[in-house]
Amino acid sequence: MTQRLLITTIAAATLTLSSAWAQPGQGPGMEGKHPTKMQKKHAKKGKRGMRSVFLIPYGLPHYSKILMKMWDDPKLALTPEQKSKLEPIRNRTIGQIREIAPQVKKLTKEIVKGIKSGASAESLSGEVDTLASLKAKATKAHLQCVQETRAILTPQQLQYIHEHLKQMRKKHKKRS
Repeated sequence: MTQRLLITTIAAATLTLSSAWAQPGQGPGMEGKHPTKMQKKHAKKGKRGMRSVFLIPYGLPHYSKILMKMWDDPKLALTPEQKSKLEPIRNRTIGQIREIAPQVKKLTKEIVKGIKSGASAESLSGEVDTLASLKAKATKAHLQCVQETRAILTPQQLQYIHEHLKQMRKKHKKRS
């Protein structure tokens, strides 16, 4: 029970501090200082990482999203058989995430509101556990999608997608 209380306390404190520090020019020692590029980027995106439905908000490939954009790319050359296998994976995964996302958003708001209004970490423990469980479920669905998609694509197709992603990141960095 003590370990659970400690984890809950840390999670609640992190949520509170994250929401306070995520604003440009905010946080310890930031008074009167100009926001960094990273802070501006997160402010523009609406603190995307904090609102992510996943436990791992960055770094994992979102093959379904990428493949939909590249669906008819002749260099990727998806076969009709591959397309027929990929569509149900995408539909199932998106369905799972759409079911979980509103619950994650609601719980996150409740936890932040609760701790800001003086609720104890212990009183928010159940909500934190539920939030963690929902984010874990979404992340597992994402990982399953990645695994199943990889099993359908050829090594050459995967390499092409990863090269495309590298180029996209380079373009994005130049804009930032």
